[in-house]
Amino acid sequence: MRTREPTLLHTRDGTLPEELLEGIDWRGFGDPCKQAIIFPVRPTNGENVLAFLMLGISPRRFYDDGYKSFTSMLNRQMSTSLASFMLYEDEVKKSRDLAEAAALEQENLTQQLLLQTSRMRRMTELSPLGMYLVSPDGVLREGNDRYFEMTGHPRDVMYEMSFMEQIEDGSKKTMMEGWERLVRDHQAWTGELQLKKLRVQPVDLQGESIDYWVMATAQPEFAPDGSVRSVMGSITDISHLKWAQGLQNRRLQEAEETRRQQNEFIDITSHEMRNPLSAILQCADDILSTLGQHHSQQKMPSKEDVEACMDAAQTISLCVQHQKSIVDDILTVSKLDSNLLVITPISAQPVEVVKRAIKMFDPELQAKQIEMVYDVHPSFKDENIEWMMLDPSRVLQILINLITNAIKFTAGAVRRTITVSINVSRESPRTVIIPDFRYIPPRTLNSQVVMGEEWGSGEISYLNFRVTDTGVGLTPEEMKVLFERFSQASPRTHAQYGGSGLGLFISRQLAELHGGQIGVASKAASGSTFGFFIAARRADAPSLALAAQFLPQARDLGNSANFPFQILVPQRQDLASHTSAASDLVAAKTFPVPDFDPKKLDILVVEDNLVNQNVLVKQLKKVGSRVAVANDGVEALAFLQQTHWRKDGGTKLSVILMDLEM
Repeated sequence: MRTREPTLLHTRDGTLPEELLEGIDWRGFGDPCKQAIIFPVRPTNGENVLAFLMLGISPRRFYDDGYKSFTSMLNRQMSTSLASFMLYEDEVKKSRDLAEAAALEQENLTQQLLLQTSRMRRMTELSPLGMYLVSPDGVLREGNDRYFEMTGHPRDVMYEMSFMEQIEDGSKKTMMEGWERLVRDHQAWTGELQLKKLRVQPVDLQGESIDYWVMATAQPEFAPDGSVRSVMGSITDISHLKWAQGLQNRRLQEAEETRRQQNEFIDITSHEMRNPLSAILQCADDILSTLGQHHSQQKMPSKEDVEACMDAAQTISLCVQHQKSIVDDILTVSKLDSNLLVITPISAQPVEVVKRAIKMFDPELQAKQIEMVYDVHPSFKDENIEWMMLDPSRVLQILINLITNAIKFTAGAVRRTITVSINVSRESPRTVIIPDFRYIPPRTLNSQVVMGEEWGSGEISYLNFRVTDTGVGLTPEEMKVLFERFSQASPRTHAQYGGSGLGLFISRQLAELHGGQIGVASKAASGSTFGFFIAARRADAPSLALAAQFLPQARDLGNSANFPFQILVPQRQDLASHTSAASDLVAAKTFPVPDFDPKKLDILVVEDNLVNQNVLVKQLKKVGSRVAVANDGVEALAFLQQTHWRKDGGTKLSVILMDLEM
């Protein structure tokens, strides 16, 4: 084993044990073998000895060189054969191991492929994306459930370019350009498509339906020869994103338009405020010069001069009223923006509210020779409605704005007639279709406005008001900008008729606050009809229940030792449950009430504006009242400490006139 070569063994030197030769049936002449050659059997490509071969030498032949050559050749032959055998066994074993490993790997890959396929199937089923596979001819081969839900594509109808049927006409050109890019140019494509609306439509924050948009992404799949095998891709619902983008763009445009309108409004308002100021200054100068001349000459003014001064003073009053109306509009808009303006319902007669509004314009209507027609619809008698819970001040404000505009645009017409009509209905007027009349969509829905306790429990009804004139009318383009902040029908409107452009905007806001809407119908040179409706509740005539709430305060005031008048109040405990004052009031003794004499009043004027303070003090002193002034609240409190209300013998005080903001 050390030499790894054939070795000669002999019984003479003991290297060949005789015990090893016992029991052997010798061939040939029967002579026992005395010498043997032992071969270490090992492959030529290895070092380890795998076996031993013992070859006995004939006792009748010498172990000569020929014999040695034979043994060497035999040893090489065995080594080579064994190496071939071993190599074959190794290869077979290696092949078997590789086959087993390959089979195991194949099984593992098969399981992974099944798992991956299952995962992909679940992903496509659960994905919010619509996934699809289309042939180069445009035939839909595969699509997940979400794709069919999003597109509304029939599952059993497949033909070339059938998916185009679900796309709006405005987006079909975009889709065809994308298809050419995919199939002809072999490039990926992404585009936005508007699809036809489904039964379940996307909605905005107010629940209104919006356009249905998707983002389509597609990639061509190529065959070995480089041709397009199929087109695979996905679609994503981007309806709300497009809506938000559109909303953002509209808000930006509105902001820009608002800024432009504000600049224009400042110009218009400055002009409207400046023009009366010029007239005021001129009239004041006329009064001062006329009276100053007579004062310097110490003589009484003539009748003509007095009439001229009165006319100038009246002009100043009209100019100030015009300025005040503009300022009031600006303050109202400010309150609307700050949500400080609220609806305060009281029991009122709608028919009388309209009469009051019309009565305010009697002098102006007569001066401009405009006929006013008041039409009360029979629905009031049919429904037996006289009193309703509403906010008459806000209704009056809207009516004043509409009638003011009607007078303004009718004054120059050949036929000058304004018709104010009112009707009542249980059904909301917004559901009634009126030819050529269009209600402006509300900015915010205020349908719950009449649900508060202060509105009472009467049946909900709707009051509908209309103001129709025979004025210049409006074009469709001019009507589009009505009811917006700082807007007028056209630039010539301000130049010809004046105004701040806030009246209709305020009217729209007030109508919507009252649970209604405002609208218009008009044609150029044919007059206009402006109308609005409000939500209200039926009510009974005001009873003594409201007055009964103030009886304790009235009694306390009447019992005051410092109060100079006698207050009579009814004593019936269940006064609030009665509706007729004539039958329920307890007969009471009457006391003469002293005549009012302003000369007996001691008045404290609290006003921080020195101009207003001086004017008011002069007016009060002119009628004989005794007046004290305080420039702020601290001075007023200090003065009160010195009056007879706080200490005996103090300064008398009857009335405090104080700035509301203080």
